[in-house]
Amino acid sequence: MFDGLKIKTLRTEQQLSLKELAAKSGVSISMISQIERGNTDPTLTTLYKLCKGLDVSISTLLGADEQTTQIVRKEERKTVDFPQSNSKYHLLTPINEGSIEMILIQMEPGQQDQQLVEHAGEECGFILSGEMTIVLGEEEYILREGDSIRFKSATPHRFVNHTDRVATSIWAMTGRVL
Repeated sequence: MFDGLKIKTLRTEQQLSLKELAAKSGVSISMISQIERGNTDPTLTTLYKLCKGLDVSISTLLGADEQTTQIVRKEERKTVDFPQSNSKYHLLTPINEGSIEMILIQMEPGQQDQQLVEHAGEECGFILSGEMTIVLGEEEYILREGDSIRFKSATPHRFVNHTDRVATSIWAMTGRVL
């Protein structure tokens, strides 16, 4: 379960009311309150919006990495599970300052982000197995195993697993997305 107290802590540190964060993020006051109290887990889209409203990366919400090395061992990887989105994000880079992050995304069959997201930076992805539809603004691209893509993260985008198989992909992103 996601620790909603981290959202509340960041919000209060920035001296933002629930109403102000709702206005900055586009997430309702009621939803923010439920997340902060631990009554619900945010969807990935909601988490992106809250991060944008708080001007932080998702990794900020996961806590700072205590490691001094830049190696992430498979068994020590942090995983962010979004049960409402049926997807898992495995962090492949340490959670500390840096200009690029890598994640492994596993999307269950039929899973799709409900809303387009946008943020600073650039992304490139590689499909390890399965297929994904990448929606970029008004365009849709079907990527199959072995295909790759690159785009500016400011382009509204979302991912869809349009198949009946798990889709696994690796993504590199600049701009401290996670």
